[in-house]
Amino acid sequence: IVGTPGRICDHLQRGSLMLHDANFLVLDETDRMLDMGFSDQLDSIVKYLPVKRQTLLFSATIPKDIEKVASKYLNNPERIAIDTKQITVEKIKQDIIFTSESSKYDEFLNQIQNREGSIVVFMRTKFSTEKMATRLKKEGYKAAAINGDLRQHKRDRVLENFRNKRSRILVA
Repeated sequence: IVGTPGRICDHLQRGSLMLHDANFLVLDETDRMLDMGFSDQLDSIVKYLPVKRQTLLFSATIPKDIEKVASKYLNNPERIAIDTKQITVEKIKQDIIFTSESSKYDEFLNQIQNREGSIVVFMRTKFSTEKMATRLKKEGYKAAAINGDLRQHKRDRVLENFRNKRSRILVA
């Protein structure tokens, strides 16, 4: 099961997800989850899990609140740090474009125009996904937003439209 804390809590409350046999809990981007206020939802999820499980916590940074979460959910944790040099998988083409804040959107549109196929755009907030999808639609692009505020049937429809190429750009 992969999902945001909010989506997982929703399924747990509806009874459409059972975690009593789960062997692992993986908390990825934990620093971002805490920044976004998910700590209460994490506490709720843990109540549905067996005590005997392996918990893995991943975070780009380890501030004090991450250490608190680690002490709360982890037993005998082992800390592993990776080298700051990123290695990109050979099959993934990665570009870095430096631009000013004022020209960022124009450069973004330029990149979309000069690329083929489906595009996934990641935004920082749920609100910004809707705003960007609306803005792209006004520019004439087939774009759709997906975020944790959408009901499951709407999320399914957005993903199906993206898979079937009815939407070229998925803003997540």
